[in-house]
Amino acid sequence: MDMTKLHYIIAVFCLFLISGLSVEGAVLSGTDLGLASSGSTGTLDLMLDEATNGLAGYMLEISFNPGGIAQVTKVNWPSAFVMNSKSPDPPTSEITLVAVDLNDAVTAGALNTILANLEITGLAEGFTEMEIAISELTDDSGSPIDATVSGSTITVGTVTPTVTPTATPTVTPTSEPTSEPTTVPTTIVPTVTPTVTPTVEPTAEPTIEPTHTPDTETLKASFTAMPMTGVPPLAVNFTDYSTGSPKKWKWDFGDGTLSTLQNPTHVYGGIGRYTVTLEVTKGNLSSIEQKPELIRVVGDYPVGPSGFVMVTSKPSGAEINMGELYLGMTPATLIVPAGSRSLTFEKEGYLNKTVSVTIRPGEIKLIPKVMLKEAS
Repeated sequence: MDMTKLHYIIAVFCLFLISGLSVEGAVLSGTDLGLASSGSTGTLDLMLDEATNGLAGYMLEISFNPGGIAQVTKVNWPSAFVMNSKSPDPPTSEITLVAVDLNDAVTAGALNTILANLEITGLAEGFTEMEIAISELTDDSGSPIDATVSGSTITVGTVTPTVTPTATPTVTPTSEPTSEPTTVPTTIVPTVTPTVTPTVEPTAEPTIEPTHTPDTETLKASFTAMPMTGVPPLAVNFTDYSTGSPKKWKWDFGDGTLSTLQNPTHVYGGIGRYTVTLEVTKGNLSSIEQKPELIRVVGDYPVGPSGFVMVTSKPSGAEINMGELYLGMTPATLIVPAGSRSLTFEKEGYLNKTVSVTIRPGEIKLIPKVMLKEAS
């Protein structure tokens, strides 16, 4: 074989290998954001560019480096992630985001999936990198998604460029003219005093301001819940009694799930005490009512230090037990005593599956899509 042709074939083969190795998998990234000044607010998206096998859920750690430049002041989730949680509550410079796609809204092959929308507020002028660490990123088969991370740059204020001083040009004096300057005669112009004709102001008719009739009712959030206690799964009917004719409703059921219905029904799957919050809005007006530990799903309530574990299974409706202690039914946010625990998922017609989890006091953990196998 001709050596030149052989070299050409080898070069093409090497390029093929290099191009194959350079193909990247999924990328999780945040959009860059510029804020006018400290105190200014803007929004950015967290996005997964591809989900080859769908997306079951995620757990992300968000932080800023260097600190003191910006912080998260609000988190919004797309409708796909109806089961979600954040810790701690904003405003904060470090936050953990947990979300689960309960309804399989993010299907196999999905592109550019927005995981969350973050409201960012500037604290001081400068640059900071928003760093993203993946604690959990799971596809619909229950397998981890291998994704690279690309953070985002937050710019607060206008960067003042370095000004290079301009050299002062050297002025060469002009030689004196040899001729005498020409004298221009001054013409005296007499000053004419104008005759001022007074302006007669017309008598203005008084302007009658329209009378504004305020709303007869002040916007105020109010609601009831029935029943407020029971064993899991506990279906609770929430009824809105807000005054002032609100136009939008936002419910936080206290177990990581939300609703925008006026009168929703929510099923609590895990044993625990849940604080419910309703926010109503109309135009620029808003009102919030919060009822601490309103819903009590009873059972052997864990005592002592504990954390929260968000669990789902396929199929759903699996009972979760920790030894002899029944914790609830999937999907649910469970209260689990701190430490290393074993949770067993049980459903009639399927094989039991045990998952180990280590939980610290106050921590939120995610166990998305526990896949149950049919019993033979």
